[in-house]
Amino acid sequence: MLKPLLSLLLGLLFCHMAEAQPLGGQRIFPFLDLPTHARVAALGGQLASATQPDGSYHLNNPALADSVRDNELSINLMPYLAAAKYYTLQYGLPIQANDPNRRARWAAGLQYLTYGEFTLTDPAGNSLGTFSANDYALSLSHARTEGNFTLGATLKAVGSSIETYSAFGILADLGGIWRHPKQDLTFGLVAKNVGYLLKNYGPADADLPFDLQAGVTVKPKHAPVRLTLTAHHLQRFDISYNDPSLNVRYDLNGNIISQPTSVTEKIARHLIVSAELLLSRHVHLLVGYNHQKRQEGKLTTGGGGAGISFGASVQARGFQLTYGRFSSVPTAGTSQLSLRVDLNRLMN
Repeated sequence: MLKPLLSLLLGLLFCHMAEAQPLGGQRIFPFLDLPTHARVAALGGQLASATQPDGSYHLNNPALADSVRDNELSINLMPYLAAAKYYTLQYGLPIQANDPNRRARWAAGLQYLTYGEFTLTDPAGNSLGTFSANDYALSLSHARTEGNFTLGATLKAVGSSIETYSAFGILADLGGIWRHPKQDLTFGLVAKNVGYLLKNYGPADADLPFDLQAGVTVKPKHAPVRLTLTAHHLQRFDISYNDPSLNVRYDLNGNIISQPTSVTEKIARHLIVSAELLLSRHVHLLVGYNHQKRQEGKLTTGGGGAGISFGASVQARGFQLTYGRFSSVPTAGTSQLSLRVDLNRLMN
């Protein structure tokens, strides 16, 4: 079972790495890059590995669905920009047929971003009513474990609508996890948003938000902390962007001198460093640093809080409440609140 999935994963990875497009330009479905859980937001916005996942990570790496409990429901809310709001739902499906050892898991997910209502006008500025804009992704995830390896896949129906215009695509996430048999050490690899755009808003082409990620999570034996290093957008080495309107230099002839980016800086922009402090079994503090977000969110006066994230998680009986805050620019950030409920424990 694992060998065909692994062959498919590697084949799709090499295919998309060969066809990888720049991060700039026209990209469709950018909402898929938003954090899918408050814990993910607090840990830097992206995650490919975890030593003790709680079922909230399978929309980041489908192989992490191996920790989803039956009838476990996670509800997440993030007020986004202006009137926009971002919701996600995750649910552990109670499917156990033909799996007496419970090595396979299934989970469903929903991501929904609403931008609110807007005034519709004609070319002269006369009001014609209102219209709405929404993005959504409905997903089904499956993970299967053999020994220390877990492979997973998520199939997603992704759509977007703006007034009478719409776009639709069928995408997939393919991921793998290796867990150390004796230590709290995990390596993860995931290819996100592999697939096809079936319909666009118009005749113009657009790139899917493909992202190849790798990660490692470790908990030192006698330390109450989990450390995670995540590398994102590995399909392209240089993901830096030099804004031509900032720090412009000219030569003696008045020509603009391009600002080079060092190799060290190009590598650093792929990395997210995060930590989870285990104050007790039921109370955790979280912090993360995303170097790419910090560099992109800088103003001429400095970086401020851009790229820095933090949060906390509290668990009691069958409930877990998590808060995360992520800043992409120095002066503003977004907060996310997540509630996980164990319906089996609640109903018994």
